[in-house]
Amino acid sequence: MGLLQKAASAPGKFASGLAKNAVSGAATAISVGLLQTTSTIQTPSPKPIKPLIDLKEYPIPSYQFSIEFGTDTVALFQSVRGISVSRAVEPLTVGGENYFGREFPGRVSYGHMTLEVGLTSSDFFWEWMMDGNLDGYAISKDLTLIQRRPNPAGGSPIFSEVYRWNFKNAFPVSWKISDLGIDDTQKIVMETLELSFDYFERGK
Repeated sequence: MGLLQKAASAPGKFASGLAKNAVSGAATAISVGLLQTTSTIQTPSPKPIKPLIDLKEYPIPSYQFSIEFGTDTVALFQSVRGISVSRAVEPLTVGGENYFGREFPGRVSYGHMTLEVGLTSSDFFWEWMMDGNLDGYAISKDLTLIQRRPNPAGGSPIFSEVYRWNFKNAFPVSWKISDLGIDDTQKIVMETLELSFDYFERGK
């Protein structure tokens, strides 16, 4: 028989006191049970770590520079240098004008573009450089350089396009990698490709 049942069957004040003690003991037991339950720390199960698949060799910089052939993205570059256009001038000396000389606009020319990227297992740029080497020609390709930045509005897509340039008949004139050594184990080997092209124009 439980304490509450005993208290109910006992006479008078003794029954009342016994009932109070029984209720108090039951409340204490409930409190202890709650403390034991709420003091238990639940350890969350660790989430499985999944390796990168699509971008496993592409670090994501603050600004992205990618080269595309048609709809295919060839690589993301850390550095793009040498995109320039200049106009030649033809001087003309005019008799009787001794204080200055005249210049007239000539032909427009374009500088070489240099691309720099961390060396990966891809040999695309090396193969492009060497194609036609034994036969005295180079492979020309039309390409698009796209500059992207983190999307100001957030969300998807993560990067939004800023500019694009379309290059006509580009072909490699120089390929190299950075010096190799054991003095700096944190250093990334860089691959550099220099391109000549007919001209470029701003894309839309």
